[in-house]
Amino acid sequence: MGIREILFPSDLSPESDLAFDHARLLAERLGASLTLYHVAQVPDHRHAHWAFAHGHEIWAHAEKEARECLERRAATLTTPHRVRVERKSSAPHGILDVIRETHPDLTVMGAHHAVGLAHPFLGSVTESVVQQSCHPVLCVREPAHGRAAAYRRIVVPTDLSLRSRRAFPLAATLARAFDAEVVAVYVDRPTSLATLSGLPAVDLGEPAPPTEASLWSFMQPEFDGIGVTAEIDQGAVWERVCQVARDEEADLVVISKSGHDSFAERLIGSNTARIVRRGPCPVLAA
Repeated sequence: MGIREILFPSDLSPESDLAFDHARLLAERLGASLTLYHVAQVPDHRHAHWAFAHGHEIWAHAEKEARECLERRAATLTTPHRVRVERKSSAPHGILDVIRETHPDLTVMGAHHAVGLAHPFLGSVTESVVQQSCHPVLCVREPAHGRAAAYRRIVVPTDLSLRSRRAFPLAATLARAFDAEVVAVYVDRPTSLATLSGLPAVDLGEPAPPTEASLWSFMQPEFDGIGVTAEIDQGAVWERVCQVARDEEADLVVISKSGHDSFAERLIGSNTARIVRRGPCPVLAA
């Protein structure tokens, strides 16, 4: 899988600076072009009062400052790039519109927990883009082990479904580009709705979990020639994947946006969404 176009949406925050380091690293290592994008968020045009008095001047000034900031960042790039700033009433809608228009191979965004109104962009916006975009999104946060932007160890969770394989080509591309080790993780979920309710578990005749050898065999077609370690674990999927990433001091988790989630997990939120929110390192949802 080639990565030729990378989109970097920014709210000009320190978290975006960290995401920019990853976007630049990927663009330069993969020979991709990079678009730096910012939404100068304005009130909805249906509320006409915003355009009166000095409102227009305020938004024009904000747009100009954002463009200058992104152009200063772009000046450090050695790959083809462009800066794009637009006035929109919604940051998520603006980013999703650009993704639908340009079809980037990868979108790189900062991720952290939103704090009051100081950071309305990252957090809820990143999660909205992950959920609604059909394209891969890399959600960047500083790794728990504090390593700089580089990908030396990549965790790739799978439930052995065909849908989980959609993340494999991108994970393999990055592993080859950075000569990274891959840790394949399968998490067996012994708990059922009955167990969660305190009732006796019922044997539904589900197949036994795979062995490390069969997991490696499942990964092999896409990861041929790449060092892959297979791990079988038990527990809540998102918790165990995050723990493996933490124990392995992973630089990246690459996970499919879709897989076999249980009914209980659909009620609470998907494993991918939880890993994006709580992962100890950057998470790429493909």
